[in-house]
Amino acid sequence: MPYEKLPVLEVDGKPVAQGNAVAPYLARKYDLMGKDKWDELICEVLVDTLEDLEQDDMGGLRLCNGPGKFGVYVWGTSF
Repeated sequence: MPYEKLPVLEVDGKPVAQGNAVAPYLARKYDLMGKDKWDELICEVLVDTLEDLEQDDMGGLRLCNGPGKFGVYVWGTSF
């Protein structure tokens, strides 16, 4: 297993590690990157943002839930 890390993808019998390389590879292979370069860029932004949030240890992410209310609040933006 390369770098002793997961995920690992095997391509033509060769192991590839590093999620930031594996995810876009699979998205392109299975036509999940959108219809044009703009969509592809937005997909990459979303993946990078999720990684940033993980590294932030939830400091900038707040889940809002309660009676009749559910959502995510990220640095001044509600989803």
